[in-house]
Amino acid sequence: MPYQTDERIKSYLDTNQLHREQMCRAILAIDKRFSEVRPRHPRGGPDGGRDIEAIYRDNQLAYGAIGFVNQANDSEEQKKTIKAKFESDLNSALSADHKPSVFVFFTNINLTIGEKDALVDKAKKSGILFCEILDRERLRIALDSPDGFSIRFQYLNISLSEEEQASFFARWGDDIQSVISTGFQRIESTLNRVLFLQEYNDALSHFTLSFELDKIYPAEAIGHFRLFCSMYLKEPKQKIISVLFGSSDKSTRMRTDLGKDFTEQRSGIKYGIGGGQWEQYIDLEENGNDDSEEEKYECVGSSSSIGRNEIEFLPISYSKSSFIRLFPSLTLRDLDEAMFLPFVNKFLAEKFKAIHIYSNGYKLQEISSSEYYIDESKFDPGFPVKFTEDELNDPWVRIRPKNASTFHIRFFEETPKRMYIPNQIVNSLENRKNSSADS
Repeated sequence: MPYQTDERIKSYLDTNQLHREQMCRAILAIDKRFSEVRPRHPRGGPDGGRDIEAIYRDNQLAYGAIGFVNQANDSEEQKKTIKAKFESDLNSALSADHKPSVFVFFTNINLTIGEKDALVDKAKKSGILFCEILDRERLRIALDSPDGFSIRFQYLNISLSEEEQASFFARWGDDIQSVISTGFQRIESTLNRVLFLQEYNDALSHFTLSFELDKIYPAEAIGHFRLFCSMYLKEPKQKIISVLFGSSDKSTRMRTDLGKDFTEQRSGIKYGIGGGQWEQYIDLEENGNDDSEEEKYECVGSSSSIGRNEIEFLPISYSKSSFIRLFPSLTLRDLDEAMFLPFVNKFLAEKFKAIHIYSNGYKLQEISSSEYYIDESKFDPGFPVKFTEDELNDPWVRIRPKNASTFHIRFFEETPKRMYIPNQIVNSLENRKNSSADS
């Protein structure tokens, strides 16, 4: 392989000055002493004897010049030509407005040590601090190293032997794998984004906040609780401007259809949970600019469920029936840029560890306790739900983000995570069709 590389350097790039310059520039770039290696004339051509610019050891300006001959054979005549080219390019480099401290000369002629030392002495006497000459043997050594294999293949069309492949992957295998993995991750991320932007046009089935507690609590340690969320849309959708949803103990508290007195039920999450959801509407066509009408919520659903003995997660949801959709409804897309704020009794709020937000099979956000604080300022939420004076002795508080007044849903900033992967339907008739075609 060294012989083949040596022969290709002699004549393979004859008359192709552009590839000569690009190959030499690539060789200089793998030398860790040089940085910011760039061409003076990207497409070849006149460059005042300064083919390459670089920075030597982080702070010294370096110029590189290339002196190749066609059909190199190391004759005295060719050496004389290259020595003259060296002096001409050196003088051109020194005549530049920004004089270099370093000069590098590339040639496909093999020079003796004495010949190279003589040229280096001329450069130093002219004011160059450091001069290096990369003759054909130096170029071959660089190209036959693991760092130079790719340059050799690109410009001299020399394939890697099995031994060189092993050496190359031992040197670069981990880096190549890292690049491939990063590339696939970016592709996967883009595909996930495209899939979400397609599916977020689907009708909203639910919007759920699941409050994770800092440990598993017995029901007696929770007792009475109030957990609600108010959400305002960026703009009215289906005349809906905001929604309110939540739950509390006493399963009939929000069941106006039953006509029962919820106060007769035992207090505490252990004995039953009631839920409700409300919508606030605005009709810009009917109301015009009249904003004097009091904001009112209209109940659009309520629920009752049995109590719980242990609690680690407490979910509340705004949901729509998935059985038959008689009227247009909100889509997941309509929640983009929406603002929301949880309202909780203080005793429960102090036990939160994180808030997990889900919708339509996607996890939209996860908010840790380090990202929010408990706002204990006094207020009356004015929710359309009744609570006794004894229950309200545990005051309302609001969960607020540390860097804003309310939480936001912003699909531009983050892509929600899909929680489920659909199964592929199996076609049991596929083999039968193939058999019929073969016959």
